[in-house]
Amino acid sequence: MKNIVITSTLRSRHMKRNSLSDLEQEVMNILWNIKSGSVRDVLTQLSKQRKYAYTTVMTILGRMVEKGVITRKLEGNGFIYFPKLSKENFIAKSVHSVFSSTVAAFGQESVSYFAKEIQSLNPKRRKELLKLLKEPK
Repeated sequence: MKNIVITSTLRSRHMKRNSLSDLEQEVMNILWNIKSGSVRDVLTQLSKQRKYAYTTVMTILGRMVEKGVITRKLEGNGFIYFPKLSKENFIAKSVHSVFSSTVAAFGQESVSYFAKEIQSLNPKRRKELLKLLKEPK
């Protein structure tokens, strides 16, 4: 399954608070793949690529709960974490956020640059992007 990475070099104050760091994006992809998991479950998956401390993963998951991208449920002595949005809905909201903040910052001129970028994509990716842009919020 393809991992999703949403980044933007232009970020408003709202986007900085709600955007995901690289590690948070990795954790989000793990939670989408395993559907739900404890800190230990996420740590086990992350450790396949790089070693992290248990407390680091616990902190990251807590921040992601605060950002509203995941939720948690107390089970026994710890929490089980769940993605709040499907991968598809998350992508749609992220694209909308990047697009809206860019248009707000630079006006209609930015729309023409988005159109040029879309045209430069390979046909399959262009079709996928256009499909996402047509989805309702």
